[in-house]
Parts: sequence; C-alpha cells; structure tokens
Amino acid sequence: MANAQPLIKFDVCIYKKDNIPEEEFFNWATKVYPEKATDVIKKYGIVKWTQTVQPAQFREPIRHALKNEMGRPGWSIPDYDLVVTYWLRSLDDLKKLTTSPEWAALEEGALAISNTDKGHLVVGYETVQFENNI
Repeated sequence: MANAQPLIKFDVCIYKKDNIPEEEFFNWATKVYPEKATDVIKKYGIVKWTQTVQPAQFREPIRHALKNEMGRPGWSIPDYDLVVTYWLRSLDDLKKLTTSPEWAALEEGALAISNTDKGHLVVGYETVQFENNI
C-alpha cells in the first residue's frame, strides 16, 4: 500500500461556553456526545475520530515556559477546550457528514454547551516520523 493516498487530518478546535464548568464540558464531549455521534460519523466514511481535551491547568505553565525558558515570547497556547480530529479519505466525506440531517440533530446538542461563536480549523496531512518509540 505504499502508493495509497494519505488520509486527510481535519482538526476542529472548540471552546466551551463560559458558564459551563470544564469537567461538565469534558464529560459531555468525551462520554455523552460520542454515544450519540459514533454511528453517524462512521456512516459517512470517517476513518478515525479522536478528541484531545485541553484542561486550563496545562495552559499557563506552558505559556510561562514559552516566554521565560524556551525563548519563544511570540508563541501562544490557544484557549481551546477541545480539539476534535477526523481522519478522512476526502473532504467530500466531511461535507456529506456535516450536511446530513443526523449531523444537524447532533449540532443542536452541541450548541447548548459549546461556544460556536469562535473556533479554529486545521486541515492537512499528518506525517508520522516514528510511533511507539520505534
């Protein structure tokens, strides 16, 4: 499979609503939402789906280190609470998913807990240099 097209990696960087406690948001995002969303996401051909929780307690120490120890004062640590990553064969798969009636129903629940007024997207190919320390 050396000639196989690499998967597209699509990151969605999400903020919780200010009035939602972090623990409640993470529980919803990593336990409640996946129970509802997994079958829908699989149906539309998404190859892999992951979530990276970004607790606020990690941000300030890294910001401090960037500025004071790493010599990178212009770098930043965004305040995203969650990064959702989809691995896709094509962007059309993502379009089919996000324009489906099932997705619209999932989004209604997300609107109650996520701040959809802001966010960030990253799309590209992932290159693995090594894995499992090999």
